[in-house]
Amino acid sequence: MPSIERAVAIANNEVAYLAWSTEPAEIPDCLGFHIVRELLNPDGSVAEERPLASYVAFEGQRNPDWQPQNTTVWPVQKFNWRDLTLRRRRDLAKLRPENETVRYRIRAVGALRPGLEPVNVVASTHKTRRGQVVVNTYEGAPRPLGYLTAPAFTNSVTATTHRPPFITTFTNGILSTQFLLKVLSEDGAIKPGELEDHLRKPGDWLRRYLSGDVLTVITAFFAQEGGRFHAALYELEDEELEDLLAANAERLSLILSDAGSRSPRKHKAEGEDEEDDIRTDGADEAEGKTVYDARNAKARATLRALADRPGTAFEMQDRFFNGSGHIGHNKFVVFVDDAGTPRSVLTGSTNWTWSGVAGQSNNCIRIDNSQIAAAYLAYWKALRRDEQPVPEPPGSRAVGAVQGDDLKKANRSPVPPVTVGSTTMEVRFSPNVPGKSQPPTAKAIKPSRPPPDMDRLFSLVRRAKQAILFLVFMPSRGGLHSIVSEAIALGLKDTSLNVVGAISDTQAMWGYEASHQGEDGRKVPAWSPHTFAQAGVSVVRATALTDREIGRQLGDFQIDEKLTVGRAIIHDKVVVIDPLDPDRCAVAFGSHNLGYKASYANDENLMIVRGHQPLAEAYAAHVLDVYDHYRFRAVEAERAAGRGNEEARWDGFLKTDGSWQASASRRLSDYFTG
Repeated sequence: MPSIERAVAIANNEVAYLAWSTEPAEIPDCLGFHIVRELLNPDGSVAEERPLASYVAFEGQRNPDWQPQNTTVWPVQKFNWRDLTLRRRRDLAKLRPENETVRYRIRAVGALRPGLEPVNVVASTHKTRRGQVVVNTYEGAPRPLGYLTAPAFTNSVTATTHRPPFITTFTNGILSTQFLLKVLSEDGAIKPGELEDHLRKPGDWLRRYLSGDVLTVITAFFAQEGGRFHAALYELEDEELEDLLAANAERLSLILSDAGSRSPRKHKAEGEDEEDDIRTDGADEAEGKTVYDARNAKARATLRALADRPGTAFEMQDRFFNGSGHIGHNKFVVFVDDAGTPRSVLTGSTNWTWSGVAGQSNNCIRIDNSQIAAAYLAYWKALRRDEQPVPEPPGSRAVGAVQGDDLKKANRSPVPPVTVGSTTMEVRFSPNVPGKSQPPTAKAIKPSRPPPDMDRLFSLVRRAKQAILFLVFMPSRGGLHSIVSEAIALGLKDTSLNVVGAISDTQAMWGYEASHQGEDGRKVPAWSPHTFAQAGVSVVRATALTDREIGRQLGDFQIDEKLTVGRAIIHDKVVVIDPLDPDRCAVAFGSHNLGYKASYANDENLMIVRGHQPLAEAYAAHVLDVYDHYRFRAVEAERAAGRGNEEARWDGFLKTDGSWQASASRRLSDYFTG
């Protein structure tokens, strides 16, 4: 009799990732898997159960209004799945309570026939924002299903931010594109700029939903009593977070770098990092020249007025690199108690902008450890000593702005690792090269030795036995001299290694080709692949699913093109190594873009945590959530461009026989269940 041999679940505070294996590998007549989330009581008994949401109809059926059904109607035709409604409601833009413990029940199903236990259909409804309860419908005849296997259960997981000494949070960003299209269209149409208006407005229902627990954790960090906060921020363009800093100004010391520039030739997109954008012309946009610090100017003026008040305890230092090629890319805050003891630090990839907290994929983490907080505080003080000239006016080019050699030399040596139980924490600060040393060019065949922080990260990645997972925005052009090139090289050498990643920037994708002159003398436009898949390596570029990209409509799947807020869709800088191994697991995160450029030129912080499996699993669930969201989009776009298997293109519907199993990937499910 067919069976599900093993089922595994991992989770963070937002989603759960599930994987399972079957015997035999292909179950005859299998139409997919029915998955039920079981909410557990403290004693392990089941308090409530609910089948997971599903949206994709069988061939011969239609779901034109994209109404959620569940796996009693449309089963899962994969061997891994994400529970996107672990915290997020499927009908309203609200989050479920945190700290609930669940497990998952999984059974294979096929067409109902004599001798099979029937699958009882659970009716699906949804509630509109106006409170109306609507019964979900679809077009086409129902397909009665029966169970082919006995139930299999995953381990239990808890949807929580708390993994001491860490509090981990991840933004929802705009990954829920189909849901957003639906809720934003309830009033008839999506207006130009409507999404941005929601994301900018403090307290907005959609902003709160997309920011997940990030804003809650940031606010709670500043709710710590007494003491003082030491912050180093790159971008500050969010009304709610500006108000939070202003409200705590009397116990705040802030270093605010410059961010954003406006040029008559090209305007930077909101949320875009500027590592590779070096301006060389002037200051006055009115005279046709670049204006720097465009993104932070408003918040800087507001806070500067507070800092200039007589008798205030608010300290503020401007850190301008306008147009120098350097950026003050940190986004961290250290809390020091009334006794002067550093207690905790807030860091991660989340810029303090409306798009950072609600429009992109980001992570924000609180670390409650005095030694790590002390290391960040020492770094903050070094940044403060490394004063940069303030250009006049502030929006003009910062002539002579460069990190000082004292800062560079101090950061060349690592902070001593901190070990608590089985967990070891390391923190690195860049730039790491003193003097005027520069990274190798993108064309360098044999680059110089990696800068110390990247060298350390590479050494850990090379020890991976089973899996390397990553999310990056823009580490380097073509992924060279970065975690992208290192991880792919390892995966190609060791085909048993699972290398899974997603990249946001077109130019950072592995295989990117810059515009160049062809042999016939004509200009060849720049080109970036959507996917790179070979052996155990699967890397995708975050691709909005549009008619233009895929060349056709995929069943009832709606296009995403109306939901863009800048090119930094994935803004994470995350690496996860062997998340299922309690001894070898490691996670790297922080502001560092995970390429040589960040190490040589920017103010950056990079945390590496080893031996903390709950943290590794939380970050792994986040990486796989983002990767899985963009994978089929990237694959379809690649095939539409004529660089994939045209016959294997998805038609947007579930198969009505067991043939889907032959082409279903088992690579990740084998890893998680192996």
